[in-house]
Amino acid sequence: MVLSVSVVLCAYNRKKDVAECLEGILSQNYPNFDVWVIDDASADGTYEYLKSRFSHHKNFHVIRNDTEMGNTRSRNLIMRKSKGEIIVSTDDDCIIHREDWIANLVKVFEESPQIGLVTGKVLPIFYDKVPKWLEPPIYPILAIRTENQRTEALNPYGCNMAVRRSVMEKINFLNEDITRKSGGLYSGEDTDLGLRVRAAGYRVVYTPDAVVKHKMFKERISKEHFIRRALYFGMSEEVYAGSNLWKLLDGAANIIIFLFKFIVRPKFSTLTLIAYKTGFMVKALGGNEEAIERWRKAFMRLAAKTK
Repeated sequence: MVLSVSVVLCAYNRKKDVAECLEGILSQNYPNFDVWVIDDASADGTYEYLKSRFSHHKNFHVIRNDTEMGNTRSRNLIMRKSKGEIIVSTDDDCIIHREDWIANLVKVFEESPQIGLVTGKVLPIFYDKVPKWLEPPIYPILAIRTENQRTEALNPYGCNMAVRRSVMEKINFLNEDITRKSGGLYSGEDTDLGLRVRAAGYRVVYTPDAVVKHKMFKERISKEHFIRRALYFGMSEEVYAGSNLWKLLDGAANIIIFLFKFIVRPKFSTLTLIAYKTGFMVKALGGNEEAIERWRKAFMRLAAKTK
């Protein structure tokens, strides 16, 4: 029996990019899938553009939020509206080149009912020269995943992820306390999802056979963006993982270790890891976005001296 699949994505002010993504999705060779898009109150005519361009596909559905709800709430809404036994997720800045993307995700689920979530490879598409400071330790900032071996040790990325509907219903979908809206950079709802899927007794599997390409726009390849994202990554981790004395001590110890490495060799990737742990500590100790902004400025002064 062929498992039914619903591919879902949230679009926000990227109508040409999401259209390119949809071209790849609608060209999949999987025999039983539909596509659900939610436009999160875009101001560029995304909803009208997608409806006029893709509504002739019987398996295509698009809805629109009247006001911006944020990435996570929008994803939950469209996931609940969809019907597939497997919910596949990607982003509006991704490209699916291979026609077997869905098939390669689904075949992993067919191995065992205990596999609750499958995630795949995410290759970058750079639009500018790649800086020397962009190294594997900080690839998660851009949701880059290049591992070639199958494993159950990695966290999922929402831009290339599939989950059993029964599992999503059991754990109550994505954590809406972690969401991105225009101007905000909270993230990690996918990492949190992977943790909760495992806690519910299911396996999380990474397969290098399911591939998407992720657009790396010029504005993302800057030290400013990396520092800000790292600080918010840390804050987001405190939201979904919580904090206690042990975690505070562990965070402080990591900052000391990374700081020592940075003093010996002032690499930007090391500074980014310090920013990540600092974001966690700030949130755990009751800090807010204003505190993060002050730390961002401090880190940027140090970043100017790094390679």
